[in-house]
Amino acid sequence: MPSNKLHQAKVLLHRPAGRGYYRLVLLAPGLAAAAAPGHFVMLRVSANLDPLLARPFGISSVLSKRSIELYYRVAGRGTTLLTTVDPGQTLDLLGPLGNGFPVPDKAATPLLVAGGSGFPPLLYFAARYGKQARLFVGSRDKECLPPAAVMKDLRSRTKAVHYATEDGSRGTCGFVTDSLAAYLVSPMGGEKPVIYACGPHAMLASVSRLAEDHSIPCYVSMEERMACGLGVCMGCSVSMKAGGYKRVCKEGPVFDSREIAWGRVPLRGGR
Repeated sequence: MPSNKLHQAKVLLHRPAGRGYYRLVLLAPGLAAAAAPGHFVMLRVSANLDPLLARPFGISSVLSKRSIELYYRVAGRGTTLLTTVDPGQTLDLLGPLGNGFPVPDKAATPLLVAGGSGFPPLLYFAARYGKQARLFVGSRDKECLPPAAVMKDLRSRTKAVHYATEDGSRGTCGFVTDSLAAYLVSPMGGEKPVIYACGPHAMLASVSRLAEDHSIPCYVSMEERMACGLGVCMGCSVSMKAGGYKRVCKEGPVFDSREIAWGRVPLRGGR
């Protein structure tokens, strides 16, 4: 385990954020200074060895050169245990890990596509490069959208927000890819779109096809279950069109969508 990436992180803030999410702020100066949009961390969710394995979380913000912010949704035993951690406690933290999003060209219009709970890496991206970005966010219904505080932050940092819900309770009725597809065939006034996406595999596969159909560069942040986060166990590998596999934790989590053999990627979502 690389010692320069292992941190004893003090919990500065931990509280419910609405809609089943929690907001966690950690003091980790060395990590905060090195983190970039798209990086993730492996966090031990309790102060003991139960559970044994750390959990991966995308970095949603660097609040200063000393602290990072994570948003997570309670989805299993690990995240349930994490909800009991109080401010002042210290947790083992490994990161920043992986390869992040490429920096957009100044002339580009980033199209940020978030599905399910895939918004945290894009929240950090928007903080850095969101001035000209358009955000496309989708969920089953309005209650499953990201927390209100997150959406307020994203609206303030991006050029426009396009909502899509499967039941039509907010924005376009349908999938987030339907909203993206409608935008891509509309007059864009000379914009040079580049897609950055995070969410369930099925959504990312659809976004990748849209990007290919319109000859638009597309970068996807893959969500996978991870045991080590260091590329040792190979448990998070995904198939590549050129043959072989690449590890989400090491060569990813961000990939050029054209590299991935989507037909051989299990269409599951979440970590």
